[in-house]
Amino acid sequence: MTAMPMRTWIAALMVALLFALAPAVAQQAPQPQPPAAPPATEEAQPPPAASNGAKPAPATEVPAQIAQQIARLSSSIDAAEKSIERIRDSDSDLARLRSEIDQTLAETAKIAEQVRPLLAAARRQIESLGPLPAKDAPPEAPAIAAERERLGTVVSNLDGALKTIDLTEVRARELIRRITELRQSLFSRNLFERAQSPLLPYHWRLAAQDLPTTIDFAEYLVADWIKAASDVMSGVVAVVMTALAAFIGLWFGVRFLERATHSPPPDGRNFIQRAQRIVWVAPARMLPALAALAILFGGLNQLGLMRLPGGNIVAALLSAIVLTVIVGTLIRVVLSPRDPELRLVNLTDRAASRISWCLIGLVAVYAADLALSEIGRALVVPLSLTVVRTFAASLAYAGLLTALLLTPFTPQPVPTATSDAVMLPVTTRITPWWFKLPLWVLTILILATTLLGYLALGRFIAQQLVLSGTVIVAAGVIYLTIRSVTRTIDQSDNPVGYMLTTRLRVVPARLGELAWLAEVLLTFVLLTIAVPLVLVQWGFSTADIRDWFARAFFGFEIGQLRISPARILFGILLFIALVFATRVFQRWLRERVLQPRRVDAGIANSIETTVGYSGIALSAILAISYAGLDITNIAIVAGALSVGIGFGLQSIVNNFVSGLILLVERPVKVGDAIVVGDQEGNVRRISVRSTEIETLNRARLIIPNSELITGRVLNKTHRSLMGRGVVRVGASYTADPERVLAILLACAKAHPQVLTEPPPGAVLDNFGVSSLDFFMWFFVADVSRAGGVQSDLRIAIMKAFKAAGIEIPYAQHDIHLRDLDGVRTLINRVVEERTAKARGPAPPPDRTTAEDVGEAPNKPEPPPDAPPARGG
Repeated sequence: MTAMPMRTWIAALMVALLFALAPAVAQQAPQPQPPAAPPATEEAQPPPAASNGAKPAPATEVPAQIAQQIARLSSSIDAAEKSIERIRDSDSDLARLRSEIDQTLAETAKIAEQVRPLLAAARRQIESLGPLPAKDAPPEAPAIAAERERLGTVVSNLDGALKTIDLTEVRARELIRRITELRQSLFSRNLFERAQSPLLPYHWRLAAQDLPTTIDFAEYLVADWIKAASDVMSGVVAVVMTALAAFIGLWFGVRFLERATHSPPPDGRNFIQRAQRIVWVAPARMLPALAALAILFGGLNQLGLMRLPGGNIVAALLSAIVLTVIVGTLIRVVLSPRDPELRLVNLTDRAASRISWCLIGLVAVYAADLALSEIGRALVVPLSLTVVRTFAASLAYAGLLTALLLTPFTPQPVPTATSDAVMLPVTTRITPWWFKLPLWVLTILILATTLLGYLALGRFIAQQLVLSGTVIVAAGVIYLTIRSVTRTIDQSDNPVGYMLTTRLRVVPARLGELAWLAEVLLTFVLLTIAVPLVLVQWGFSTADIRDWFARAFFGFEIGQLRISPARILFGILLFIALVFATRVFQRWLRERVLQPRRVDAGIANSIETTVGYSGIALSAILAISYAGLDITNIAIVAGALSVGIGFGLQSIVNNFVSGLILLVERPVKVGDAIVVGDQEGNVRRISVRSTEIETLNRARLIIPNSELITGRVLNKTHRSLMGRGVVRVGASYTADPERVLAILLACAKAHPQVLTEPPPGAVLDNFGVSSLDFFMWFFVADVSRAGGVQSDLRIAIMKAFKAAGIEIPYAQHDIHLRDLDGVRTLINRVVEERTAKARGPAPPPDRTTAEDVGEAPNKPEPPPDAPPARGG
């Protein structure tokens, strides 16, 4: 199974488009109706009571046309089974037979769709006759018995026809499997067939002997073609001059258009801007050559010159030129050796120029090899010349690959606005190793297989390196373009993000989600197109690839369950589209109908919420139904789960449902700053059971979802990150309040992070005990930065007050003391004690004197630390 690049590329693209359009075509295609049956006789009509009031559709035998088609399809499968062994060594005949069997399969499916309604109608009529009478019951009426027998015969015939169709389909699929195996075996045998090494003199001596004969035959064909062209020389000259005029005119037009639009911004183009320019520059540069070649080919074909034997040579040369122009232009545009502002890869001019010439050389060798192959078929070139041609092409491939691998991928020393470009930070000849090491292995493998005599294998590796490499590089560039658009969609210079926010009024916070979804879908589409192209180049049949994709996308069976990824994917897309339409309808309803001046705010909110939930529920039901899931089975499962819910899963289900509400309604989303009770933090993760919050001290708080739904939650960043900050300050009663307010507003407006809309404000809040209390508020774009802004404003206010001579007073207090006499007594007592200690111990009293004065001699003396008697 040799690869045919141009035709197979086109075929693979058509297959991908057919897969994308298949569901829509299938839905729009009218269902086949069973042909009308001839009216039954009165004896064969069932009684009206048996039909339950509805007249059944008349049943018929197998229509003659359908029977003939079934017989023809069965005969075609018999013929294919007999011929498969005869053509097992011819890949082209096997491919033709595979195409015929595919057509047979399509007709089989069509006929089956016509027979099944007839069979179902006949069985419904039998059911309308009622059950057979019991063994001991009286027999049924003769008319009913005759009708039951006739309908049984109809059902038997239709069922037999349907089984014949199913058998034909099974036989056809078995033949397809055998053909695939034969083609793979033939491809492997041809690919790994070994001949003598082309270095042996035998090949060159034989090629020298065959070359004159081939040259003579080529000269004959060319001379014959020139003679035929000379008969219509005026037409040939007109075609050539028209093609030349078209080329010159379009070339100058494209150059003028490029110069007129070449106005790079001062800071250079980013990746998406360069990719957008390449989207139209590449086709524009291809247009002159392709238009000239199309005029030349069409004109020569119109003159009848392309139908001559020599026309095959001209067609092969023109095809090689077209391939070189298309791929070479893409390479020159992507690398842009003379225009760094347009280059997608961060390389120096010299590196880009050398790499581009190496790649264009590889493409030119590939195109020349294909052209020489076609010319060889036309000239019936001997095998010896084919070996020489393959050997020369392999050496050319290896030489160009070696030159490419020895080129250092040097990046620009000072990149200009290319932060999102493909960076290759290497300056040596062996790096990047992940790119050059596999290429070195393939280059050595091409040389080794060619020199050892595996010419087909070496040629195959070289051609697939060019073809698959082209597809992979093109897909990589497209993927980088997709990523540059989706991952910078929230930047101001992104045109897609600007259109979504301005035209469709998409909230900036939703741009990231839409970008992720768009990147996944576009990448999936890119892989769907690129993978078949690569598989085709590696020898896989387009029919096999189509069947693989049909099974993968449109259904495969696991047991008795049929899974259709395409329907599931389309169901998801349908759900997203319907939810988006619901949101648009809600916005229109809110802005145009439920305005506050027309409807009460509470009623408007209830209507809007009901519409939102109803739209989501309807979207889910339609999406599930389209995806092929039976809603009744879901209801049965839900009913079974209700038993377990009633026995103790209330809290789990409560949290689960609350989690679904959080994910759908999104009152709290990841990244929000919320306050729950006495805990404050940022939401880090929302699952169906609980929500994870990171507190201000970096601890993790796990809260059941039901608390967030049923409890009170303060969400500081629900609709936007904008928030308010406040600063309270006191000023002396001697200060001018108006001047204080002016200073506060000036400080707020001077801060760069304070928003001008809504504007900041300040008021005299209260007459405080010690000061005039002022209150100032302001708004910031990110409420998480409000604390830092408050600190900055307090510092600025303090400096401004000092400069203006405004005092921030301390707190003033009046202290009142109770029982002042008791305090004085306590103070006197302490003073007397300290004085007595300072004088030392008192002398003993004179007893004689004491007796003389009439005191009792046995009166005890007071202790030395006793307080003095009052009044003494």
